[in-house]
Amino acid sequence: MKTTLGNQPLRLLKGSNGEASEVADADLLQSVRTGDARAAARFHDRVVPVVTRTVSRLLGSRDPDYDDAIQQSLIELVVTVDRFLGQCPLDAWTSIISARVVYRQLRRRKLERRLFVMQSPETMDTVSRSVSNPAMLRMAIRRIETHLHSIDSKKAWTFILHDVHGYSLAEISEITGGSLAAVQTRLVRARKELHGRILESGDLPSQLIDLISQVGAG
Repeated sequence: MKTTLGNQPLRLLKGSNGEASEVADADLLQSVRTGDARAAARFHDRVVPVVTRTVSRLLGSRDPDYDDAIQQSLIELVVTVDRFLGQCPLDAWTSIISARVVYRQLRRRKLERRLFVMQSPETMDTVSRSVSNPAMLRMAIRRIETHLHSIDSKKAWTFILHDVHGYSLAEISEITGGSLAAVQTRLVRARKELHGRILESGDLPSQLIDLISQVGAG
C-alpha cells in the first residue's frame, strides 16, 4: 500500500515461505486456544517482536508508559485470540491490537494534543543521511508536527496512522473504534487542513520541496 509520504507499511512483507508461515501460525493459534502451555510460550515469543516494534514506533521507547503498553498489548492479544479468525496475517493482527492499546492509553491520559511518534530513530537516521542539511530536516518535521497539534486529535491520529505508519483505513477503524466512513472522512479532512496550513506557513513548502528532491537524488 502506497501512502502520501511514501512510507512503507508497518507490517512485514511476506517471503517465499509466506503461506507456510501462515499455516504454522494457524496451528500455533489453535494450540493456544486449547490451553497448551507450551504453545502459549511460543505464541509469546512469536508476537513480542511485532508488539515491541509497534509500540516503539507509535509511542516511543522513552515514554514512561512504554513497558506498560507492551504488557497490556500482550494481555490483549491473549484475551482476544479466540476472536482472531485469520482474516489477516498474524503480524498485521498483532500490530493492530498493539496500536489500539497505545491509542486507548493516550486517550486515557487525556493528552488530546499528544500525537504518535512520526518517525522512528532508525528511519530518521536513514533519511538524515540522504539530505545535505539534517538540521533543516528535523526543523521541518517539528514544524509539521506543530501544525498537526493544531488539528483535531482524531483527524491527526488518522493521518499519522495512515500516511506515516501505513495502516489501512479498515485497520484504523479497528484501532480507533470509528466507522470506516468516519475514518475516511477524517483522513481527507486532515490532509486538507495540514496541506493548507503548510502552504500558509512561509518558507516551509519550499523547504519540503528541497528536502524531497535531496532524498530522491540520494
